[in-house]
Amino acid sequence: MKKYVTFAMAVIIMLGMALTVEAQAREGRQRPATKKEMKQPEKKVVTPQQRAEFMAKQLELTDAEKAKLQTLFEKQELKAKQHREEMKKEREELRAKFEAERKANQEDLIKIIGNEKFQKMQSQRIARLEKENKMLKMRMMHKDGPSPHQKMMIEKMKKIREDKKD
Repeated sequence: MKKYVTFAMAVIIMLGMALTVEAQAREGRQRPATKKEMKQPEKKVVTPQQRAEFMAKQLELTDAEKAKLQTLFEKQELKAKQHREEMKKEREELRAKFEAERKANQEDLIKIIGNEKFQKMQSQRIARLEKENKMLKMRMMHKDGPSPHQKMMIEKMKKIREDKKD
């Protein structure tokens, strides 16, 4: 009789442990990833010297070939750096150009409709953008899509926007 009681107790304890482990595993699978976990790790910067050494090992290159490769990789890195700097300058120039055009367009619009109506238009635009931003945040919170309440609110917002257009 003691053997049966001991055996039964051992089975109950093992079942309890198995259920606990299963529950923890299930909980771990359902937990959404945090921003930190979703972030991609930073890429390691490989120097031209490291690239040349790697290729030399892989291809069994001579020291002369390795030196030529390193020189080539240094030239490529310099060209890539110059290209990135040129692209950065071009982006800044385009940004400045578009900003100047936007200001000129705003000034023309103010001349046509007046400053008071322009300010009203800007406040409406800001309100609309804030609402859209809130809606986007709500959608992002629910990966499975918006809830029925959110769908109803989205439809109401669409109707309000359509009424404003008319």
